[in-house]
This record gives sequence, structure tokens and C-alpha cells, in this order.
Amino acid sequence: MKKIVLLVLTLAFMASCSDGTNNQTQNNQNANLMKAEKIHQDLKQPEKSNISDKQMQEKVAENLRDRTAAQQKADSANIKAALEILAETQKAIDLIAKDKDKEAEDLLAKIVGQLEVLMAKDPNLALIPVDVQYETRDLIADIPSVYAAVESAQKAMDEGYYQLARRILSDLASEIVVKTTYLPLATYPDAIKLSVALMNQGKKKEAAAILVQALNTLLVVDQNIPLPVLRAEEYIKAAALIMESKDENKDQIALNYLANADYQLKLAEALGYGKRDKEYKELADAIEVLQKAIKDKKETKSLFDNLKQKIEKFKIRLFYNKK
Repeated sequence: MKKIVLLVLTLAFMASCSDGTNNQTQNNQNANLMKAEKIHQDLKQPEKSNISDKQMQEKVAENLRDRTAAQQKADSANIKAALEILAETQKAIDLIAKDKDKEAEDLLAKIVGQLEVLMAKDPNLALIPVDVQYETRDLIADIPSVYAAVESAQKAMDEGYYQLARRILSDLASEIVVKTTYLPLATYPDAIKLSVALMNQGKKKEAAAILVQALNTLLVVDQNIPLPVLRAEEYIKAAALIMESKDENKDQIALNYLANADYQLKLAEALGYGKRDKEYKELADAIEVLQKAIKDKKETKSLFDNLKQKIEKFKIRLFYNKK
């Protein structure tokens, strides 16, 4: 994990390379520091919750596993067929290499039939997921540090230090990248049919090359899911759960969870995930309403249900439906 900090050395380096005067540089630095301090006051990080970093990491991972499992269950028949097609494609390549032409041709004909069955079942089916991998990129940062880093990057851009700006901005990510590999039904059947035609013409090497190319041109789609949004969701679920308990301190604990959820959503927005999306404000308003209801000892279950639905829809619309 990486920690974003405001590096005075970076600013000093940029200033030393600048054509501006030392006084102007100092004024700029002071302005940046004053602005960062104001942001610090306006967006103070809430008191740490009793959910440890490790526990939160496990909750987020479980959330993703559950979603992936649900998607795979819904597509289980298609996924099984697609995996079989890929395995048989590799087997056909091996048969061609061993000069077992008739077996290879029969297997390719079988693959064509399997693909036709899939497309006949659902003519709109374009992609079948065959593999899912996860890659985590995370940072330890508060919101003022993020804004300060952005300002440093902007200053570097303004002065022509593009690579320095790139290095600063490359660290501004707190996300899980869900890498899904798909079998593309729009192109894969044509590749198999072309390979069959080449085999019929006695062009075995060309047929095998087409099959290898087909296996190497599976579609990989990345979905960048911001960790702060996932953490906010877990804090909201934890707050709802504690409010249903008999814990004598449940109000204070729930308020702390909600404060942390609100901060995580603000961090996600500061990092540019769905920047300026209207639902960030709607979520913040819903959290504020909940906090007031808890303080006023009012009913909260319906408010929690509404908030959980809002963040789920927000997450799906902005981050899961991008293919």
C-alpha cells in the first residue's frame, strides 16, 4: 500500500527548476499549504471505528466474492459450455500438431455445433465470462493529502514536468480491479469455422494458427471498483446491524460507523471516482438524515434500508455496469 503525502521536497525541486522568482515560488507554496490546512479543518477524519483494517478488508473481499458467485451461478450453464469449448479448442490444436487430422476435424465440427447451440438459446448473448481475477491498488491517505497531491500534479503540469505529474497521479488510486475474461461469441465462431475450412483445404498450419489466435483474442474487461465506496457500504451495513442489537452503546457506535461511511464516500469523490456525481450528495444527505434520527431516538430501519439500496444502485450504475 502507498501513502500519499505532501512532499515539500517535490515542491522545492519544481521551484528550483522554474523560471519564476523565489518570492513567487514561496508565495505559491504558502498558498498551497494554507489551502491544504483549510481542507484539513473542513474535512477532518472521523474517530477510527472498532472495525479493524483487517476486518474491513475481509468484509470487502466477501462482498466481492458473493457478487462474483451470484453472477457465475446465473451464468453457470453458459460458463460450463464456454470452458469446454476453450479446452476442446486447445485439444484440437494438439491433435493437428500430432497429425491426427480426422480427430481434429471432428472435434472442430463439435465445437461449431456447441457454439451454434449457445447462440440459438440466446441470440443476444455476446460475451460469456470464463475467468475472473482481482488486483488491488490501495493507498493510505486522508482527503487533504489527496487534494494536496492533485495540486502538486497540476503545478507540475503547468510548469511542463509531465512525467513528475504522472508519477504523482499514478498513486491516486484506491480500488479493486476486477479482470473478467470473456469468450466473445461475435468473433469466436467465425474463427473456428475458418479453421475448419482451412483443414478441409489441407492447410493444417494455417488452421492451427487461427485456433491459437482465437484463444489469444479472448476479451478482457477491467472493472475498477473504488475501495472507499465498498468500505462505506460495509460501514452502513455494520451501523444497521448494531442498531438492531441490544448494545447499550449502539447509538454512539452506529453514529461512528456512519461518520466513517460519509468520510469514505467523500474520499472516493476526491479521488475522482464518479466525480461530481449527484448521488454523492444524495448519499451524504441520507447519512445525515440517519444520524439525526439516531440522535433523536427515532425509527431507523426504513432509513437504513433506503440508504443501503441507494449505495447499491449507485455502485452498480457507476462501477459495475461499465463494459
